[in-house]
Amino acid sequence: MYYPRSLTNVILACFVLSAVPLVVALAELAFGLDSLAKRSQLSVREAEAASASSRELRDLTSKIERAVRQSIVLEDATLIDSYRKLDAQLDTSLIRSQSLPLTDDERDVLKKLSGQRIALSTAMKNGLPDASERPKLGETAADLADNAAQAAALLGRVTEREVVTLREMAAKTRENWPWFLGVAAVTALLLAVGFSILISRPLRNIDRSIRKLGRGEFNEGILIKGPRDLRSLGERLDWLRRRLLELETHQSRFLRHVSHELKTPLTAVREGSELLNDRIVGELSTQQTDIVRIIRDNTLSLQRLIEDLLSYQQHKSATQVKVEAVEMQHLIDRVVREHRLEMLSRVISVDIQGQAPMLLGDREQLRVVLDNLFSNAIKYTPRGGRIRIISTLDDGMAQIDIEDDGPGVALEEQERVFESFYRGGASTNGKIKGSGLGLAIVREYVLAHHGYVFVVEPGKSGGRFRVRLPLDLTRSEGPQTVMQGDSIAA
Repeated sequence: MYYPRSLTNVILACFVLSAVPLVVALAELAFGLDSLAKRSQLSVREAEAASASSRELRDLTSKIERAVRQSIVLEDATLIDSYRKLDAQLDTSLIRSQSLPLTDDERDVLKKLSGQRIALSTAMKNGLPDASERPKLGETAADLADNAAQAAALLGRVTEREVVTLREMAAKTRENWPWFLGVAAVTALLLAVGFSILISRPLRNIDRSIRKLGRGEFNEGILIKGPRDLRSLGERLDWLRRRLLELETHQSRFLRHVSHELKTPLTAVREGSELLNDRIVGELSTQQTDIVRIIRDNTLSLQRLIEDLLSYQQHKSATQVKVEAVEMQHLIDRVVREHRLEMLSRVISVDIQGQAPMLLGDREQLRVVLDNLFSNAIKYTPRGGRIRIISTLDDGMAQIDIEDDGPGVALEEQERVFESFYRGGASTNGKIKGSGLGLAIVREYVLAHHGYVFVVEPGKSGGRFRVRLPLDLTRSEGPQTVMQGDSIAA
């Protein structure tokens, strides 16, 4: 598809081409009005000419009849000269009348009248005829006046026909104008829609590419089709994608190397602190015991942080999901059992409700999802609190809710808690420690199973995370969208 050089040219072409149908419609209307105006002027002139000719025919034939009769009675030569002047005027009037828009019948009447005038003029050419022919001459003059009156009446119809013609032209213009306007408006609308699609398509592609970059999807190249300036912007976005991919690769390599490099000396420090704590090298004083306990606790915390980094890095480098039948209820029981000592130390109880269904998925990833959510609940549950695990089957999907008695998730943090290395206000303001990777791993693993995870009722006391997973990963097309007022983090 051909695109102009810049988006400005596309928009300008859109306005120009969309305005063309309207301009054509206006030009057509102007042409119609101009034709109607010209026809009106012509009709007025012809009506005036017809009216003048009608009056002239009546007046001249009446005067000619009077002059002929007076000449016969008085035998005055001056009256004959007056007749001849009137006859010349009548001839001129007949010629003008022939130029009017007349019908064939009306022209025949004028031709007959012209013949009578010629016959009378021939009879009067040499003066008054003999006495025997004079009565016939008077009858001829009377017939000329009568036929002139008939011709004058017919000429009056010219005005009537012109009025009818003007009315028909005006009615036709009124009938055609809405059609022209409708066709022009529809054409302009179609052109505007077509150009809007032409303009919005590359803009949507740019928006989609930016959203992918925001979600951290750097593997797919960015190709923008459109005007030159938008293509140039697409090339810059693709350069940014490659740069971000390179930075992410360096970051992953750095985390992997640092984690492995720290793990070996940390293991030695932990084993040494355990030996000292177990009195293997001898008895320790109370102060020395406290110092060893502090070293051991911080070593365990650092080891958990390194394990979270390794787990997160392992997920980022994972290429596929190992699909197998997974008994979710067994995984829930296993996770609770692995954290039982920690719950006993803080007098935390757990309430398991419902029976989680069996589904097809990656057993280890699903275990990590449940383990991270459950350990997160333990972390924020106060001493003596309760954790609830509620399993249901809803709309063909396995739904698992994990609730705690902690402070809950703030409304403005309902999506950010699933970001990598982000720690909520309850962690940063209190004594709760964490790497900020647990929930990020949960979200990535749930997305890999074409499900979604989100916070239920954010802003209220008590944290509640909901996980929805398809029963068959191989038949699912991807995460869905929930529009029930809950915040979705997938």
